[in-house]
Amino acid sequence: MLAVTNHSSWWTLFTYNLVHTYFLHLAVNCFVFWTYYRVLHKSDLKFLLPACVIIPAISGYLSAKDVPTCGFSAVISVIMGYYLSGINKKLFLKSISLIIFSYVFTGLFAHGVNTLIHVYSFSSSYLASLVYRRILCRHRK
Repeated sequence: MLAVTNHSSWWTLFTYNLVHTYFLHLAVNCFVFWTYYRVLHKSDLKFLLPACVIIPAISGYLSAKDVPTCGFSAVISVIMGYYLSGINKKLFLKSISLIIFSYVFTGLFAHGVNTLIHVYSFSSSYLASLVYRRILCRHRK
């Protein structure tokens, strides 16, 4: 099995991002990734690329449960965290409200979805991105 559960092998912490349950799942993940890529393709990839590998692996480990978790959503949540760490307050409040609504909606009505992995990936990325941007800002001075 390539999806991650609390009983799976260690490598599934990296392979679950490549597995999707059905075509619509893959299509939605691709569309959202493409949307963020258009905005962030010139961003600081020295942070973003390692973060898109490390943070989802940690999130997969922390949120593993008996139901297999798969999909690219954890990577997209990392990208959302990075994006939100650099926008203005007005847009941030609108965006965070939409994200929280989507996590609550998913948690309540999509019982097969591992909502915790999204929350862990987004919040870890957001905090790491804030620290990274602060360090980068000090380094440039």
